[in-house]
Amino acid sequence: MAKKTLKALAVLALLAFLNGNAFAANTATSTTTGDDNISTITQSDDGQTADVTQSGDRNDSDVDQSVGGNTATVNQDSDDNLSTVTQTGDLTGGNTASVQQGPDGVGAGGFNDSDVVQSGDGNTANVTQDSDNLSTISQSGDNNSADVTQNGQLLGGPAGNDSDVNQSGDMNTATVDQDDDNISIVDQSGDSNTATVDQTGFLGSDDNYSDVNQSGNNNMASVTQSGNINDSFVNQTGDDNDATVLQTGTGNVSNVDQSGGLFGPQGNNSATVTQGGNDNVSDVNQDGPDGATDNTAMVNQSGDNNSATVNQNGSATPDTWANLNSADIDQSGDYNNATVSQDDLNTAEVDQSGLGTALDPNTVTINQLGDDDFASATQSGDEGNSIMIEQDACCASGGPVNSAIASQAGAFNTTTIIQAP
Repeated sequence: MAKKTLKALAVLALLAFLNGNAFAANTATSTTTGDDNISTITQSDDGQTADVTQSGDRNDSDVDQSVGGNTATVNQDSDDNLSTVTQTGDLTGGNTASVQQGPDGVGAGGFNDSDVVQSGDGNTANVTQDSDNLSTISQSGDNNSADVTQNGQLLGGPAGNDSDVNQSGDMNTATVDQDDDNISIVDQSGDSNTATVDQTGFLGSDDNYSDVNQSGNNNMASVTQSGNINDSFVNQTGDDNDATVLQTGTGNVSNVDQSGGLFGPQGNNSATVTQGGNDNVSDVNQDGPDGATDNTAMVNQSGDNNSATVNQNGSATPDTWANLNSADIDQSGDYNNATVSQDDLNTAEVDQSGLGTALDPNTVTINQLGDDDFASATQSGDEGNSIMIEQDACCASGGPVNSAIASQAGAFNTTTIIQAP
């Protein structure tokens, strides 16, 4: 009777194989060392793998996988860690999640928290945390990848890193690397977007904050911050926008807002901001999409109380189409301030180096609206120089081509250039 039963089972298995219904077995492994640990693994459909290892006390792991081919690896090594992994995919391209939490930082308990939710196929999430960190990754679509590494406490200092990555669409990539009291939020919607945030603290509390929000396709944002109270906001809407921000020092703030390409021509806005030291502030705003194609802004600031603002707008031009703006601001040292606002085929260059006075720092303001404007202002050294250039020409064919150049060196100089058709 037993032989007949085995033979019948073998025949059923063979028929299932011949009909293409052969299944891959699920695998679940849970290893727990310590007290009051909880491990829950729920797997439905076929071909899924879960491996959970917990060492310490009061750890909690919950793995829920459905629609086959998913792989989850959770390793928690310390106390009071919480990990939740939820994956949905299919047998042809399952999702993969790897979570490593612990060990404890110097003089601290556990309290790492990780939540990974993936829906679609071929998504990959890798989280590594050490002491008091929180990471949430939610990916929807196919072939998205997110990698978060947070390292906490150094020499007993605070460790409050937080990372939130939300990607929707296909082939998006986000990489976040943080140390100390940093917060990073990356939100990408669309396809083939890339965001890389690297924040590094140094032996204590460094309150870096980075928010990258990209909507559309093929956008790239890279933010690197090191030390003290840096802030960076990058918001890109449309396609093919590119922003790179590098900040080093104390109290730096950079805000890049780029729009274009969703409802108009292809958006090719690009912004590069580099700040080094002291109380620098940079604000770049490039707008569209009514013809915002070739806007480019580059800001380089090093030292002291520098401030640079670049506003380039394509949709507010009188003809709502001319858009080849470019602004370059280079400031080094002391109390410089530069502001550029332009529309149309304008180019503005500002170069400031050196001092100012405690009462009146160096200032360059360039405002251009119209056709084929060019303005260049250079102030080098000494004290209290101020340049203001305003050019206005409105879009008529054969209109004037404005150009202005001002250079100052010395003390208490003032230059004002106003050109109108």
